[in-house]
Amino acid sequence: MSDGLNRAELISIFIRAGILGICSYFAVKWMVNTLDPTRKQKREAQQRAERLLSRLGVTDLKASLNEYELSIAAQLVDPQSIDVTWSDIAGLEDVIEDIKATVILPIRTPELFVRSELHQPPKGVLLHGPPGCGKTMIAKATAKEAGAR
Repeated sequence: MSDGLNRAELISIFIRAGILGICSYFAVKWMVNTLDPTRKQKREAQQRAERLLSRLGVTDLKASLNEYELSIAAQLVDPQSIDVTWSDIAGLEDVIEDIKATVILPIRTPELFVRSELHQPPKGVLLHGPPGCGKTMIAKATAKEAGAR
């Protein structure tokens, strides 16, 4: 092997290539993190999500939540912070009674509703209307009344 590379030179080349690859990986990772314009917002969202989840009593989810799930968790509302009640909503008494009967009652007293194929509580409610008609207030009051978590 006088004309080619000997064993020591090959090992040296592989070590240099490995070190170069590792350095390149960490350099690119550092650049992406440094140049990411949403880095600060992501960090704040993660901290909000962790605070909210700990307030709700959820402890083991931090390790299993990915970045997308943490950003969604940061948008959750703490039930104790909802300050809207049914008395704050005016003029929608028929809607309020329907929601109390179809949504809140099955959540509060599930033993009254025997599981059957024909009669089940609704799986959701669609609130629609123009801006300012009270959809968000109804949703907040429903969540507070039902004791949603």
